[in-house]
Amino acid sequence: MAGKRQVRRLQILLHEHCRSRESRAAAKVVVHELGMTISGEGKASLSVRMSEADFKELFSELSGGGDTLAVPDKLKPFVSSISEAPEHLSFD
Repeated sequence: MAGKRQVRRLQILLHEHCRSRESRAAAKVVVHELGMTISGEGKASLSVRMSEADFKELFSELSGGGDTLAVPDKLKPFVSSISEAPEHLSFD
C-alpha cells in the first residue's frame, strides 16, 4: 500500500521516577492533551498513535540521531525519550 502515512506510531519511555501508577496517569493526561491516543502501556513506556498532521505540528524536526524525537516541554517532567515505532510489513 503506497502513499503517505496517515497515522504515526510512537514509543514513549518514561523517566524512572515516573513509573508509578500516579505518574503514568498524569503523563497520560498530557499525552491526550497533545493529540496522542494511547495504544499500549507498560510499566516504563506508553505506545501512542497520532495523526500525521498533529505529528508534523508537534515534532517539527528530529533531534539527536535516528528516529529520536524532541520531547515536548509539557512531557519533559515525565518522559525520557520518544521514538517512532518501526513500521511492520504484512506479507499476506
